[in-house]
Amino acid sequence: MALNAVRKDNNIESHLQENARKQKSYLEILGDTVLPFQLIVTVILNITFALGGYLLGQKIFPALAQEKMVNSYSLLLGIGGSVICLILCATLFKPNRILTEEEASEEDMKEIFRDLQIDPREEYELIMNDPVTKQEMEELGILGKFKKAAEGTDK
Repeated sequence: MALNAVRKDNNIESHLQENARKQKSYLEILGDTVLPFQLIVTVILNITFALGGYLLGQKIFPALAQEKMVNSYSLLLGIGGSVICLILCATLFKPNRILTEEEASEEDMKEIFRDLQIDPREEYELIMNDPVTKQEMEELGILGKFKKAAEGTDK
């Protein structure tokens, strides 16, 4: 009885976590998943730091450098502001990636080969000629599936 209650509580908790995750609307940009709010904040901060660095350089470098070098040094200061902003945003906003792990079937692998425009037979031959890669794929348990997918393609 108590075990069933624990299972029911865990099931409810996992269901609530799944719903909370689904309620957030994510954007996919360049293959990465981001929250729109974090993206907007990051863009605003980056513009502020980069432009602020450049304008600060325009104020301080005329007294320190030759006139023809002021713009170059100011640009470097703006790039430095962007790098500082990169570090700040990486600290503030942790990754939002949602990783799901599932077993790839032979048909899935064939589809991946087609999408990547790869000849699986050639890839299999390369793997067999590289002992390190072959050993890694054997340890992961995917060499057999790779072989079946390579044998099952018509090219």
